[in-house]
Amino acid sequence: MIKYLTPTAIATVGLGAVATAVMSSVDSSILSASSMTVWNIYRPLFEPNISRDRINHLVKIFVWVNGALATLIALQVQSIYTLWILCSDFVYCLLFPALVTALFDKKANFYGVLAGFLIAFVLRFGGGEASLGLPTILPYPVLDAASEIGADGNRIAILFPFRTFAMVSGLISIILVSRLTQNSSPVKKLIQTDWDNKK
Repeated sequence: MIKYLTPTAIATVGLGAVATAVMSSVDSSILSASSMTVWNIYRPLFEPNISRDRINHLVKIFVWVNGALATLIALQVQSIYTLWILCSDFVYCLLFPALVTALFDKKANFYGVLAGFLIAFVLRFGGGEASLGLPTILPYPVLDAASEIGADGNRIAILFPFRTFAMVSGLISIILVSRLTQNSSPVKKLIQTDWDNKK
């Protein structure tokens, strides 16, 4: 709209402003994803007593890794809208159960969350994903009895809600596995640490 409905000089400035805003959002997203990867995954699993300089170095490396992964996904998915729906789908299926149990289940532990994530992952991607070119692996049923006539007169098959099924299965898995593994992985209380005093 800016390009075709405004003079060339205004269109150039306007499109430059839009491009600047988009690039600002992109670099902050990649930087935050890299920081979370280092802080929440690498540090607790591999180097609990990591130094600040080492964290800064790893964040720079993961900026390149996450940027490359984001580029590959962007080249594979042809629609921004599809990518937006895909990301919200992943958050709903994979992260929502862990968030709910972290906030409301006092017995949720590491093994429970890991089991719930893996089960939800398998059930979600077992249903396939056309935007990423992933075929359907699990034979989810189609509810033919719930089919209805669309506006154009064609029959619409309402598919099995495998995304919600994956989310609920992950949630139930977290609750059950957490209770079965209380002895081997007791719940840890959140403690406040003073990172600035660490060397």
